[in-house]
Amino acid sequence: MSSLRPDDPRQLGDYRLTERLGQGGQGVVFLGHTPQGAQVAVKLLHASMSADPEVRRRFMGEVEAVRRVAPFCTAQVLDASLDGDRPYLVSEYVDGISLREHVIAKGPRLGGSLDRLAIGTATALGAIHRAGVIHRDFKPGNVLLSLDGPRVIDFGVSRLMDTVASTNKIPVGTPAYLSPERIKGEPSGPPADLFAWALTVAFTATGRHAYSAETYQEVLARILYGKPDLGRLSGPLREIVDACLAQDPADRPDAEQVLGLLLDSPAGDVLSSGARAAHGDPTPGTAESTTVPHEAGQHTTAPDAGTGTKPDGVAAAEQLAGVGRKRRIRPWQLAVAAVGLAMGIGGFVFWLRGEQSTGLTGTWTGSAEHSTAHRVFPLEIQMKQEGDSVMRWGADLHCQGRLRRTGSALVYTLDQVNGDQCYPGTVRVLPAADAHQAVIKVTRQGEKDVTYSGTVSRPS
Repeated sequence: MSSLRPDDPRQLGDYRLTERLGQGGQGVVFLGHTPQGAQVAVKLLHASMSADPEVRRRFMGEVEAVRRVAPFCTAQVLDASLDGDRPYLVSEYVDGISLREHVIAKGPRLGGSLDRLAIGTATALGAIHRAGVIHRDFKPGNVLLSLDGPRVIDFGVSRLMDTVASTNKIPVGTPAYLSPERIKGEPSGPPADLFAWALTVAFTATGRHAYSAETYQEVLARILYGKPDLGRLSGPLREIVDACLAQDPADRPDAEQVLGLLLDSPAGDVLSSGARAAHGDPTPGTAESTTVPHEAGQHTTAPDAGTGTKPDGVAAAEQLAGVGRKRRIRPWQLAVAAVGLAMGIGGFVFWLRGEQSTGLTGTWTGSAEHSTAHRVFPLEIQMKQEGDSVMRWGADLHCQGRLRRTGSALVYTLDQVNGDQCYPGTVRVLPAADAHQAVIKVTRQGEKDVTYSGTVSRPS
């Protein structure tokens, strides 16, 4: 934190600026204060906003998507403005230093401290991806260490910058934390964030980049063609990190799968469980555990006497055994398949409940992925007990259509669709074990294969 410079603004909209918090490639961050005196972080973006109404519409659409990210281990975006040529974003103020600064000053983190960091950041990515947002610049500098655990910042800012800087021909993000597909200019999605997450965890555990070299060009070459140096990182966490560093994005687990392995069968919603674990709170329904030091860099957990349970992560290690062997199914996929079977059984029970009660009634929000276009976007369904329901989807929820129940309680016809490149079709609702979560599969009219699918949830 430093004093304002002579050319720094003192006021942006309703926010009074008092200090500089930092500066990066995307803009300058100031400590701001609301009219009521609350502290906020205000980022003045390095971009001139075009007078083009379409550009401004897209920008605000992206802002709304970012604002839907659930507050699990993240610093929420609160406001945005496009006044004049000074676009800015307002987010929660997090009082803490960055993970990068901490590791440089204090050295690597190990044991329970490293585990909580990995869980907290995976939780944040899970929340970000569930809202249909991709971080695109995940790195140690964008993880702040607050009193209530790690908080991920600047998610979605790179995408916002793209809407006002369409001439940019290079991938947005920090070069050393770009995934192979982004370096090669190929379509990228949430798996690119998991690659950056793995590099961040490795940096936290070792104090150096897993593909360290003297120049950025050499780092990028090693990411494409070399093998990561994970140093003292060991045990199940090493196997998870290694899986997330797979060259092919299709071979990487997603954030919620990673979180499930880190938590070893958590109770309830995986994001809620992850947030509690990142803060050091035991997951409800599980035994409290005590961190036991092992060999340098190794971290295990001793179970309570008489429980008969395996040490923390051992089951995950068994699932992950053999990760990286050529042409073999990755063990995390087997773990996910087992979870899917359990969800299927729970889903049948949920289906019975849905037939006998209000079932799916309510507002469901989440994200979907278009498998062929490699796009992730938000999705919202307003399900009514009687009459027609409504579904909205797309980058800024610009698509809207009517849902009409068919002969099955969980299959709907999507018609009366409005919006550019928005199509009618069939929507299937596949319930999860949690009555407040569901999987949505959409098949475009005239096609046989699923066009896009995702997960939605409603308030409990």
